[in-house]
Amino acid sequence: MENGLRLLLCGLGIILGISSVNCEQTSPVREAIVGDALLNEEAYQFLQEMCDRFGPRMVGTDGHRKSMDFLERRLSDLGFRTERQIFQFPGWARGESKVEIVEPFKRSLRAAAIGYTRVSTQVEGELFYVESSRIEDLVKQELKGKVLLLRPNLRFSHKDLTKLASDHGILGIAMINRVNGGQLLARVANHNGEPTPIPMMTITQEEGFWMKRLLLDGATVRIRIETTSESRIFDGINLITSLPGSSGEKIVLGAHFDSWDLGQGAMDNGLGVAQIYEVARLLKNYSHQNLHTIEFVWFDAEELGLWGSRHYANTSSLDGIRAMVNLDMVGNPIAINAMGFDELVPFLENFSNDLGSWSFDRKVESKAWLGGDHHPFILKGVPSITLNAPINSDDVRYYHDFADTLDKVDRSHLARSSAIVGLLVQALANDQTDRASRLSTGETAELFRKSGLEDRMRKAGQWPFADD
Repeated sequence: MENGLRLLLCGLGIILGISSVNCEQTSPVREAIVGDALLNEEAYQFLQEMCDRFGPRMVGTDGHRKSMDFLERRLSDLGFRTERQIFQFPGWARGESKVEIVEPFKRSLRAAAIGYTRVSTQVEGELFYVESSRIEDLVKQELKGKVLLLRPNLRFSHKDLTKLASDHGILGIAMINRVNGGQLLARVANHNGEPTPIPMMTITQEEGFWMKRLLLDGATVRIRIETTSESRIFDGINLITSLPGSSGEKIVLGAHFDSWDLGQGAMDNGLGVAQIYEVARLLKNYSHQNLHTIEFVWFDAEELGLWGSRHYANTSSLDGIRAMVNLDMVGNPIAINAMGFDELVPFLENFSNDLGSWSFDRKVESKAWLGGDHHPFILKGVPSITLNAPINSDDVRYYHDFADTLDKVDRSHLARSSAIVGLLVQALANDQTDRASRLSTGETAELFRKSGLEDRMRKAGQWPFADD
């Protein structure tokens, strides 16, 4: 019998009380975790109730507050005691926004303000199309009174935006979306919480390319922008609970709780919210006593700049953390990443092999990447793990927009990924290997260099390491 199938049958046997299932060659704990996750699908049921009843979880909204209350009640029902780690951060509230063409014809555009865009009343200017982020080439143009139309995936640093606005008279920016189909991409202008010097809007690819063609054909295109969106100080909440261990060390399983506000936030990151809940439930039921403490953390305000995980990493004791596992839009697991902490690779290889028919086809990766709640931990030298787990391309295109909704979630992938994460965390929590302590500052800097991230971090003003 295939090992993966035996895992499933044994798990179902334990749940249903069928003693005839042969489980002699596998761990009853692992079988129970897998069988329960697949048979009962409680992760999906949790996600459906949270998304459909309360909607998106943007910080500062009723949906955010009600969803967190709901999660806390469900954890309490499981017997967990929770802690709310409250912190203040420079937040942003979406107001009403309007973008319209006023010349050569009148047309309202589908648009959304970029995070940290300041209040702006009827900014109007001629469009100027920008293909390159080379600021030294751009500033040679006559830009006063212009609104920049940026090609897809083109971004400027806050420093460059300030220069364009103050020294060259730019009035605003319209950013063409990266995919077609009338999509927008909610995102922030910077990760430092700094209000933009000019209004910034994301617009659809179709309407952006339409205006681009007009400009390249020699037409004058003028647009008007207004928004009541504003930056202000918010309270963020990291929700924390744990299963105590005996060693004095711990494993942190984290995912960001918040979402953007245009859809439901089901994929980003309702998946992670539900997966941690499900892993907590499974381990509470089948592996509540472990060598190392397991700490479950739902980080807040990730979408606005990793504020929750940054607060946790900057204010909590990190010395006892053996590994941090981050779940961000985990769909169908096909690989696992040691994030540059090569010492973890043998453990993760063994873990993959032990998954039987679920073992990953790809070899264990060990390369850091930016933009998730693992990043503040890696900056502090804490070993971190992520999963390579894609979501169907026809669905994931909608993340950060109106169609990030429950119907895009593959319930079989959610059950399987929850089971795999449960097995991973249970294995980490009972690993008796002597792990090295956190990386030194110099070793951490070298990890980022090895992953090819130094230049990007420096350009974004996020390189915290002293030059050698």
